[in-house]
Amino acid sequence: MRLTKRSVTLLYLSSCKIFADLLFLYGFFSFGYNDSLTSTPNDLPSTLRPNPNHSEPWRFDTRRLYQKSVNRVVLMVIDGIRYDFFMEPEYNVFMPFSIDLIKQNQSCLFRTRVNAPTVTMPRIKALTTGTVPNFIDLVLNLDSSAVQQDSIIYQACAANKHVIFYGDDTWLKLFPNSFIRYDGITSFYISDYTEVDNNVTRHLENELKSSADWDIMILHYLGLDHIGHMGGPRSKLMPNKLSEMDNIIQRIVNYMNSEESELPSILIVCGDHGMRDNGGHGGSSIGEVVVPLFVYFKNKICGGSIEGEIMQTDFVPTISVIMGLPIPSGNTGKLIHKILQNLNINEILFAYHYNTQQIYKNYNSRKGLMNKGFMKDFNHAIFSYYDWLKKENASIDQALHIISLYESALNGMSNYLVKSIAKFDVFLIIVSIILSIQVWLLLMNFDAVNIKFIKVNRLVYLMLIRWAVCVWLQCDSVLCEFTATFNLLAIVIITMFIINLGSFCWPLTTIFSSLINDMDKNVFYTLCGSLVHILSLFSSSYIEEEHQLLYHLWTGFSAIQVYMAFVEHNYVTTAKWIVSMVLHRFCKDLNYIGNQWSGFYSLGDWFRESHNQSYMSALMVIGILSTFFTCINIYKAGKYNKRFNTLNYIIYFLYFWTLCCVYMYRVETKEVSVPYGYNILKLIFCLNTWTITWYLLVGFHIVSVIKHNNNKWNNAVCILIVLLILRLSLLLRPHNILLPAVLVFTCKLIRLKNWNTLTMTIIHYWLSLIFFFYQGNSNSIGTLDIVPGYIGQTSYDPVIAGIHIFTHMFGFPMLIYLFLVLDQKFLGLQKLCMLNVTQSCVYNLVILLFHNHLFIWSVFSPKLLYISTFTCTTYIFSALIVILLSVCGISYQKEFNV
Repeated sequence: MRLTKRSVTLLYLSSCKIFADLLFLYGFFSFGYNDSLTSTPNDLPSTLRPNPNHSEPWRFDTRRLYQKSVNRVVLMVIDGIRYDFFMEPEYNVFMPFSIDLIKQNQSCLFRTRVNAPTVTMPRIKALTTGTVPNFIDLVLNLDSSAVQQDSIIYQACAANKHVIFYGDDTWLKLFPNSFIRYDGITSFYISDYTEVDNNVTRHLENELKSSADWDIMILHYLGLDHIGHMGGPRSKLMPNKLSEMDNIIQRIVNYMNSEESELPSILIVCGDHGMRDNGGHGGSSIGEVVVPLFVYFKNKICGGSIEGEIMQTDFVPTISVIMGLPIPSGNTGKLIHKILQNLNINEILFAYHYNTQQIYKNYNSRKGLMNKGFMKDFNHAIFSYYDWLKKENASIDQALHIISLYESALNGMSNYLVKSIAKFDVFLIIVSIILSIQVWLLLMNFDAVNIKFIKVNRLVYLMLIRWAVCVWLQCDSVLCEFTATFNLLAIVIITMFIINLGSFCWPLTTIFSSLINDMDKNVFYTLCGSLVHILSLFSSSYIEEEHQLLYHLWTGFSAIQVYMAFVEHNYVTTAKWIVSMVLHRFCKDLNYIGNQWSGFYSLGDWFRESHNQSYMSALMVIGILSTFFTCINIYKAGKYNKRFNTLNYIIYFLYFWTLCCVYMYRVETKEVSVPYGYNILKLIFCLNTWTITWYLLVGFHIVSVIKHNNNKWNNAVCILIVLLILRLSLLLRPHNILLPAVLVFTCKLIRLKNWNTLTMTIIHYWLSLIFFFYQGNSNSIGTLDIVPGYIGQTSYDPVIAGIHIFTHMFGFPMLIYLFLVLDQKFLGLQKLCMLNVTQSCVYNLVILLFHNHLFIWSVFSPKLLYISTFTCTTYIFSALIVILLSVCGISYQKEFNV
């Protein structure tokens, strides 16, 4: 195997871009922004002074004013439950007991807003610490580690409260050694929505007894969320699951009503996050960020459905107060007045004063301004509270006015704290952008790149400049931390900078001349379309609806091809392009994504309806047959010798076998109709058989490549396409089964024309994004489909799940890239990397400019993660193709061996 200079250069530049992206992500997503301080009972305010110089402070009797006001707390977290499950008749008809309690004002229902990302681990952190976790916790959600911050769990254990837990084992990872009894269940095996909840409920019989020794019981139910991932909120499985949750609520309420204790117990039912209209979560749609908070006290009138909205973090100070525990030090939440009804007015006022003082301490440490309107309310509240305490016959109205002043101050300081949590390493971000721009310029004039060794003196000079800049600017960037680790990081960055800078031949004229020489009839449209696409990244609305722009660009391009073919009297090609446009319209309507269409009923939703199962089955059969003939066609196209032989027939038979296994798997999941002879077929075409058959195909295809020395490149690429199509057929949702055939039809249609490499690369790049969106993905984390990760798994294996999810998400872009390099080979690969780096560089600049934007976390950050992942995918693909080109002996005139 020989690696050429061009191949090594491309891999080096790709590695530089990946390294620059990692630097950017590290600088943009702050790590460890929360301190490790913990609250103690000594933090309770013992005195009240109207001003620091006041000679007669009021002294509080904290033991009397701040004490436990409930007997026991049951926190029931229903993973993925939405607020409208309690409010809309479509859903709440299945929860009659809970809804009756709300209607009779025996319980409270609060509309609760959660912050993005709406995934379990950061939301549990918010529920227990009162802080807003970092967006990077979305990634860390897959490998939760112990919480280092102060939390209500830590405070309960420090106060010798007995805490028990049953449910999602994320809690056990976040709070190890905190529960006297527990039973954890993995949250990632989403095809289980029955046993996963039964394993929680089975413990209630022993725990709901008067002799039980717990103070806080936490139950985290996962089944409803798993149903949402598989079928969305309107799944036919949802009614039974809602009824099951309602029965558990009734069981706990009956236990509380039978308690014989001086203090009442409290049941709190909430969601860690909600659910998208199409299932899944992680984004910032209304269904994902608005969840219920249901509260029940024994023999207390609570108020029914409460108007207004609270934040998820408000749970923390409230539960701390009613349990008589210190409020966690990093808390940003505010007290929920309605839940403090067991306290008298003196205790409520003290609780508000304590909550405000705790948040003021954090506000002051983050250098919040003191001349804000809410800070005037804060000072006014302290004066008014002091006067109220001094009066012998203070009125309730005055107390309520003081509470309103405290609430105003809490709102202002809390909002400031939430916004100030993010810390950006701007210096590191700018350095990463400079490295990315260097890579982009080198890719633009790739043929002129000449990588040279660096001179040590230049490295020393730049290290000294780094030291001078850091000292002069007093920068708090990690690049200005002079430890061994960060000095090594600085050396690597500066080395790359010098190598890249020395590789330039300052090619502006060369770049423009190469573009002019590479012009054809379509390049003007594709270049203008690419420019519009890149500029659209500066708008949050266009990021949310990026798919719409790409759909229009592709439709315009297709219309141009129809016109040109018709003018040339090539009516067969005209008909093919018209068929392509019809097929793409069908694919577009399968899944509606983005905010504009999120609430609309898609064609895929129609196929998933239980009464349309026969249509889904017909679609599945058509898709499988189309895929079968597509695979045969691609395999034949890659072979130099077109004659049939025994090996070919075996391979075709195995294609059909794997696709039959796909259909039978969907029968097992009850998504398509049961075929005749089902009992025999399910034994023959099971998932284990699919796995064996697919790996047999890998072996036979390798033999096929080795057997024929001619045309190895085409044969190898076509085999990769076929194997990837067969794997995608298993992982795709049933209503998306036609997408691979449409993709192949489109790519073969493009190959009919001998366009230049730039045009071909841009069109394939657009198609890679278009088919990414066709299958239901978007720029929101909420559309990330994790269901394919668990196909064929009987136990949770994170490596296999990760491979399946990655393949499902980026399989179509990889297929389209393979079609691109099939004809364009290395030149197409280089142009593809150039386009990818162009979009990434521009978007990094967008993030730098808009890092204080209102939608930075809900819109811009998810898109950043997707672009970074696309870059990594392109790098993996580039490495694979470079190796394959070397193995197949593809060479270029301008290259020489390294």
